[in-house]
Amino acid sequence: MEGIGNILYSIINEIGKERIQTAITLNVTVSKQYIQMIIDRFNGLVNLNDENVGSLYEALLHFMLTTRTLPSVRKVTIERMNLDVVIPNLHTLKDFPEKAIIIQIVKDSQGITEDQQKKITTIQPNVNNIWVVTKEPLTGNYVNYTAECGNEKSISQRRNLHDIIVDIDAFLEKTNDRSFRFFH
Repeated sequence: MEGIGNILYSIINEIGKERIQTAITLNVTVSKQYIQMIIDRFNGLVNLNDENVGSLYEALLHFMLTTRTLPSVRKVTIERMNLDVVIPNLHTLKDFPEKAIIIQIVKDSQGITEDQQKKITTIQPNVNNIWVVTKEPLTGNYVNYTAECGNEKSISQRRNLHDIIVDIDAFLEKTNDRSFRFFH
């Protein structure tokens, strides 16, 4: 992921990190344009296999969460299940799961296995609050964010990856989250 991260941050620096941060702080919907712009620039530079795409999406999500100062916990293990991102925090997930989101970033073509899905639903019983980020659309009992949405219907709810920060922000507003946010 180090190479992917270096390329990502060179693209971010080329666009202007402060410019992105200011724009997204003033208007969260602008994050859609920046996410798409960064992915488009990245696509021309790197062979994007499933692992590279997963690493890109993970690094980009972490950057955007930090830029928008959205509360999150990253890379945690709960009940022997590795979770990529929990929003807003572990306390909320444990005590008020309806007010928390788990985001998993898939780095292989197999997606989320049935066993992993069962483990995640024991931690987060509300399947609408389980968001999975993938290279290509997958079928599953969760919300699926991908850059390649397609039109076919499936069991999962499909969303475009560029919507994820807007959706997280809206979710936190809807749940009246008051987590501490620091501003740079």
